[in-house]
Amino acid sequence: MNSRAKRYIAITALGLVYGTMFNLPYIKYVFYDAMIDGMGVSNTKLGLLLTVYTIVSTAGLLPGGWIADRFKTKGIIVGSAFLNGIICIFFMFTMKNYACAMITWIVSAIAGVTAFWAAILKAVRLISPEDEQGRAYGFWEGVCGLSATIGNFVALYVFSRFDNSTAALKGAVASMGVMCIIGGLLVWWLYDENMTSTDERGEERKTVSIKETFAVFKLPKLYLSCIIVFCSYGFFSSQSFLTPYFTNVLGAAVTFSGVLAIFRSYGLKILGGPVGGVIADKLHSPSKLAIGCYIIMAAVVIYIANASGGSELITILTVLSLILATVCFMARGTMWATIAEAEIPPEISGTAISVASIIGFNIPDTFLPPLLGSWLDKYGNTGYQYIFYFLIGLCVIGVIAALSLIFANKRTAAKRISAN
Repeated sequence: MNSRAKRYIAITALGLVYGTMFNLPYIKYVFYDAMIDGMGVSNTKLGLLLTVYTIVSTAGLLPGGWIADRFKTKGIIVGSAFLNGIICIFFMFTMKNYACAMITWIVSAIAGVTAFWAAILKAVRLISPEDEQGRAYGFWEGVCGLSATIGNFVALYVFSRFDNSTAALKGAVASMGVMCIIGGLLVWWLYDENMTSTDERGEERKTVSIKETFAVFKLPKLYLSCIIVFCSYGFFSSQSFLTPYFTNVLGAAVTFSGVLAIFRSYGLKILGGPVGGVIADKLHSPSKLAIGCYIIMAAVVIYIANASGGSELITILTVLSLILATVCFMARGTMWATIAEAEIPPEISGTAISVASIIGFNIPDTFLPPLLGSWLDKYGNTGYQYIFYFLIGLCVIGVIAALSLIFANKRTAAKRISAN
């Protein structure tokens, strides 16, 4: 077997383990109603678990990068996968205890983000030559989506084999733990960070000083990129409330809503991301793609919010929700490309991505789940209308930010021309 084939087999293993690491903390995307029943908690308390997870994740982002640089990535990834598998089993036995649930989400954040996040991104780079970085990360992203889809379908299958909802949820959580451990074993067996030599990868970028690192905070266009990331990921995160909307308002079966949620939250990632990337390249601007995506997403949400009809309504809204998810993944899959479009210098792009991760990922995960959950607790089914209005608002803000970035780049280009 040639070295290229070995690299992509290793990247496959990295994608498979990544796809298993976040199924537990984001389990409400698929088993929302079952979590409420099985744990005996309110919508707000369920949302707070993800808030705690995000706070711990945010605190661990920067030290996690140091850990990934200090120790072997293989050991970090395998150890994190095993720890995540163990905490899944722990939660299976203690899910009725909310304090234990808090411990579970905290440990899951440590296992999945503090060291794992930086280590696995670094691992893909270490075994990929410089001229294959794009293909490597694109392939890895697709495998991540496939792995998460398979993992959730396995969990849903296990869930369907039980008559008691609490026992079913425990079985689903156990399957997630087993998948984590299997993923860790695959990395242990198939991944070797020395597959590609330093010379083959090319010369490493120079070390950036602390002063140069802090310079990233003075770049105005970075914050436009952060807003685009916030709107794209915030929309993706918040659309998880379509799962209880289908069951509580439309009357769909829990299993049907779970299958739909898996496709919407994971499966369509395999399609949306690559397609979005191709279109963004043809447009020569991920911001232009984002504008089109936000307009389509807002239009679909407006229709869902105002839809009425008979038995055929569930079918129509199912198709629309899948279209919505695909377009959302097109925006989410290309949102990191706005960092380059914002003309962030390559040598500080890692810091820029960290800033965008905190603003665009961690803030939505910290505040949106309990906020939107509290609307459902306070207003009942009427709360879904407020959620729809919020999603539309995210799209409007995203369009404004993307347009601002495009115009800012035009002004920068005009200044360069006039200077010459």
